[in-house]
Amino acid sequence: MWLDRLTQEKVEELPHQVEPARFQWQGKRTECLNGHSNISYGNLLVGDGAERCQLLSKSYAFLLPKKDKSTNIDLFSDAITTIGKKLDDRNELPSPMLPAAVINSESHLLPLEMRLERVLDKGHLHQISQNPRLDIRYDEEVIDVARAKRLAKGALVHLASHSECWQRQTLNGIVPKKVKARFSEDDLNIYENRVYSRLLDELDQHLNSRIRTVVELNDTLSKALELHNDKNKHHLLIQKICTLWGQTFNEEATAKTLELLEDTLTRLQKMHLKIRNLKQGGLYLMVARQTITGRALHRTNILNHDAHYRYLAILWDELSKHQQKSIRSPSEAFEYEQELTEYYSRFSGLVLQQALQRYLDENDKGIYHSTELSFDWSGRKLTVKKEQYDWKLILLGPEHKTETMLHIVPCMNFTDMPDMVSVPDNTLIVWPALDKIPANQPISDNHGVAISPMDLYCIERLGWFIDKKLNQVLVRNYEESIKKIPKAPEKWLKENAIESSIQLDDSHPPELKILEDLSDKHLNLLIKQLEGSNAKAQGQTVKARVMEIRTLQCCPVCESTTNRLHHQKNGSFRVQCTKCPTSRYLRRTNDGQVYEIKMDAENITNGFAACGRWFQS
Repeated sequence: MWLDRLTQEKVEELPHQVEPARFQWQGKRTECLNGHSNISYGNLLVGDGAERCQLLSKSYAFLLPKKDKSTNIDLFSDAITTIGKKLDDRNELPSPMLPAAVINSESHLLPLEMRLERVLDKGHLHQISQNPRLDIRYDEEVIDVARAKRLAKGALVHLASHSECWQRQTLNGIVPKKVKARFSEDDLNIYENRVYSRLLDELDQHLNSRIRTVVELNDTLSKALELHNDKNKHHLLIQKICTLWGQTFNEEATAKTLELLEDTLTRLQKMHLKIRNLKQGGLYLMVARQTITGRALHRTNILNHDAHYRYLAILWDELSKHQQKSIRSPSEAFEYEQELTEYYSRFSGLVLQQALQRYLDENDKGIYHSTELSFDWSGRKLTVKKEQYDWKLILLGPEHKTETMLHIVPCMNFTDMPDMVSVPDNTLIVWPALDKIPANQPISDNHGVAISPMDLYCIERLGWFIDKKLNQVLVRNYEESIKKIPKAPEKWLKENAIESSIQLDDSHPPELKILEDLSDKHLNLLIKQLEGSNAKAQGQTVKARVMEIRTLQCCPVCESTTNRLHHQKNGSFRVQCTKCPTSRYLRRTNDGQVYEIKMDAENITNGFAACGRWFQS
């Protein structure tokens, strides 16, 4: 039995093509992947680097990422691992942005690349391409006498036994028509030249991968640097993102690192161009492409002592050292993927807790909670809870009713986001973002949100969905009637004349609606009146409605608390911030309630890219 984590449904049979980390084992017995790794209850079905997915019961195939994504996968995995190892319970809440350690390790030339740069500058590879070592190959063939220059060994014996090669026979002997001749030919397809050819292929792939990595880092740092002076975005959004980025790099360090990346990129591109030129002519085209060498290098005299060829062995060893770091056995690859899945789950929890910082009190701010975090919100209690690999945001209401506001399912695989048809409304599928993320789209239409350390808006995307869900809780009961109001509270309401905040109708028994905020004095007195008339439930509901209005009065942008909610007709309201040009509206349409935030700041465009999580409409 498997649990489909995306749809939250149990399935007996897996699809033919299996997405890694999507299915969780729920069976009593232990499963086994490809005969080398056990899958216990609660473990995820992740890959081992191969397409084959052989379980005890049946054979399937893993859905593998595209090969052109391998560079982004390595960079993403390094970033997630670096951040995930920092996340211990009650430690300081780190930034989810790209770690400085990852940037620094990729911004300099690797030892292999420094060696290659020197070898290319001295022209050793070009000398091999233009003046290669060669061998002489001797072939024997039966040909016409006129074409033969040298007889092969045993040519006379061959002629004596093959009369079809005779021209004629005379008294003096045989006049041959054809003879067995020996030919010599220059042979470039020697072992050392095959090493040269293979080395160029490997270096081409390595440099191509490194260039794409550096370009990705360069793009991320450029966006961070440009954001600081972007006048088309809200200044408070820029301040938030730059503060988080500043925990990794400040503006000066970002500029210096960007210069270093550009220099590294220029040098890598120069080397790559030289390798490509070597592959387009000379020796490379003369060596048979089907002849390849093994991974281990056989040290011949030429590779050890030739003035130019000996650098092939040096480069080969450096390349092997670099590649050896990423070579894993199937069981090691499986364990690594399990570990990476856990790190991505931690990273998703980090982004979630960063997005909730504005709702926390001072004692809980800036601290990472590895399993559970509870805090008060609008007269209720919100709990962030980790359940195996998933994260949930649970709301405990005034009547002790629980409601899952948000269920985050981190899906650590590098395939394209699947088309979901039955995802619950409160569920978000979190997945790595290896492709370009639409700037003005916080989440996808199929409840998927791309969360990545390379995305400056990762907290804003998750925060947008959290704000949307919590705002729905705040406004869904606005102007809702509180029924069965006893006579004593009814009389008190009429005597105290607070009709602007409360509407009391003439039904029997009467009903009231909370329209605007009440003072603490009036609120406490009203609750006391209701509780004294054995209407405790109504008193709790009144308190909940007032707390919702007070929460709505707090500006989400500048966090000002001096604002007032003004009731409007047809169950609508308006809140105008007194400190910033932010207005919020609730209006009712035929399709239901519409809650909207309008930010009238000058020079900024509308949309998620300019306003972040505050773009609610």
